[in-house]
Amino acid sequence: MVSEKSFVLKEEELPFAGGGRKLPVFVVGPEEGSHPGLILVHEIFGLNDHIRDVSRRFAAQGLRVFAPDLFFGRDGLPEDRNDLDAMRAVWANIPDEELISDLRRLHAFAASRDDVIAETIGAIGYCMGGAIAFMFACSLPHIAFVIDYYGRIRYPQLSANKPRHPIEYLRGNVCPVLGLFSGVDPLIPQEDVDLFHETLKKCSPDLVVKVYPNAPHAFFNDQRENYDKEAADDAWALTLEFIERQVVVKQQ
Repeated sequence: MVSEKSFVLKEEELPFAGGGRKLPVFVVGPEEGSHPGLILVHEIFGLNDHIRDVSRRFAAQGLRVFAPDLFFGRDGLPEDRNDLDAMRAVWANIPDEELISDLRRLHAFAASRDDVIAETIGAIGYCMGGAIAFMFACSLPHIAFVIDYYGRIRYPQLSANKPRHPIEYLRGNVCPVLGLFSGVDPLIPQEDVDLFHETLKKCSPDLVVKVYPNAPHAFFNDQRENYDKEAADDAWALTLEFIERQVVVKQQ
């Protein structure tokens, strides 16, 4: 990774065809050249200003970032996407396999572009997006890496649309994994983090799991009340170090 002062960034808003519908995708990266790729999966609130800001931060490090709006056009989508209960209802009505398929199509699209180094494409997600990114990576063994920021490891209950827990999508070997979790997260108990670690250490070539003991869920989001600067700064540095390591390996 290099200094953010080294790049002039280019932004695009693309209508990507996914699952028979058009998904808006925010694409940002260096204006010139071919660069490592990153698929960034949003939180429950969808593709918003915070996700665009985080995408720009990664782009400033030399990545070409693809951030889709997986909820666009969905039934029940509220006018105010900060309505947590309404957004959870939207998510609950979408089959996980459909979300995974959308990301697989997006990966193929990103890999086909001349301005992306296809073998370096990885994925990252936050909260709900962390779990989706993880499930997606489990379905695509050749993806370069996945980074899961406090995504659910086990659902509180299963349903027709969520028939398996995220950790159960793991089948055989998986790519390098970075998992970053809160130590005081009512959604993800420590025993689930332990399960994540114990399961993945058997089948990931590079596994890093870190728990921030005093940071709350969603500690990285600097636009919400749970933001914890110390934990967020440490997680950011660890994330960049992890991505750089995986990119170097893929380019050898």
